[in-house]
Amino acid sequence: MNIPLALLCLAGAAGLDIVSNLLLRRSDGFRYPLWGIAALVLVLGAFGLLGLSLRSLQLSVAYAVWGGLGIVGSTLLSRHIEGLRLNKTGWAGLLLILGSVLALHLGQVNA
Repeated sequence: MNIPLALLCLAGAAGLDIVSNLLLRRSDGFRYPLWGIAALVLVLGAFGLLGLSLRSLQLSVAYAVWGGLGIVGSTLLSRHIEGLRLNKTGWAGLLLILGSVLALHLGQVNA
């Protein structure tokens, strides 16, 4: 698998993860099980796409990007959909996540 396709799979995995997080929230602790089951199905799809991306990307970078995009995306969508508010510390945390993923990517050594 070439790098652009691997990155597309990784972006798709992050997107599915974000949507599954929102559906899990909607399930209200599985009080509404269909939302929870839909979230689980999307998580399985996200892991599948993450696995495909690992054919061309290193695990450390792919997993960090997937997790970081999932956290940042879920937070920003929750802000938009549910009105979640972040203070300066919350925004700093999101920037640290993005900076950490970038540092990990830039610090990798290809053997």
